[in-house]
Amino acid sequence: MDRRQYLRAGVALACSVSVAGCLDEVDAAAGSDDETDVEVTDRTGERALSRAVGRLNDAALALEVDDLEDDESAFDPEEPRELLADAREFLETAAAELEDDRQPEVDELRAYATVLEGLVDVAETVTDDAHEEDLDDVSEAITERELEAASETVDDLTETFDRAEERFDAAEADLDSLDADRLDALSIVDLAEIESGAEALGDVLASLIALVTALESTVEGDECLERGEEHADDDEHERARESFLDAEDAFAASTESLEDGREDTPAGLDSQFETGLCQNGHLETAARQFVAAAEATMDRDPHTARQRREDAEAALERVEDC
Repeated sequence: MDRRQYLRAGVALACSVSVAGCLDEVDAAAGSDDETDVEVTDRTGERALSRAVGRLNDAALALEVDDLEDDESAFDPEEPRELLADAREFLETAAAELEDDRQPEVDELRAYATVLEGLVDVAETVTDDAHEEDLDDVSEAITERELEAASETVDDLTETFDRAEERFDAAEADLDSLDADRLDALSIVDLAEIESGAEALGDVLASLIALVTALESTVEGDECLERGEEHADDDEHERARESFLDAEDAFAASTESLEDGREDTPAGLDSQFETGLCQNGHLETAARQFVAAAEATMDRDPHTARQRREDAEAALERVEDC
């Protein structure tokens, strides 16, 4: 996006001129003085408003939300945050110094700053490498069937991205309510570009939420599998069957979340979605075979029950290949 500075034409000149002279002997005798006063113009508020707009434009440039779909992009939230903090200070000065008829301009710039602050917060969340590592850890834990660790990490990720979604929704609503004409008159960058960047940011966030939602369902399904196997070991085959059916439903739900979420997935998340779909395919097969094994056991068909259990175990082993 092009950064445009807020500029106002005008030069303030404050001067006080006093001229006293003897024009002639008569004037000298009369003590004639000629004094002219020029009113002093205080430009403090105007300069503060100009500088606030400059900082806001720089913050929008530093945000660079259009680049967030690139997995190689790096984002440093501190730069735009410092610029926004400076802008807030300048707006405080402008609000104190400008006349009442200029306050709507200050208020609109404050609202715009709030939008940028929200987008910076969300961008920081979706570009945090620690979250990518957490996603990898959950996939690995699912492979190893370390369900307690996977569940704790998924809970943390869910909480993190729920907060990010709330922040994004608020920023998007505030963005829609901005007065584009007023901001354009103040030489703020084109809001259409901010809206485009916010849309790209929202797509990345939605993909991550879909991925975390899917992992949550996968972990839930794995926990159902574990309970089903425990029931089967205790010869409680009806309860085992119910748990295996619950597992199958959970894996199916996870697959649906992944398939829906991958439509607008940025390139950097492709592998995460592929791994999740692969894991869920084998896990769902395992759950289905465990259901068949439980039903065969209840039908007093030990041969079929054994075959279906072996098929289920083989499907679980294939999860490690994902």
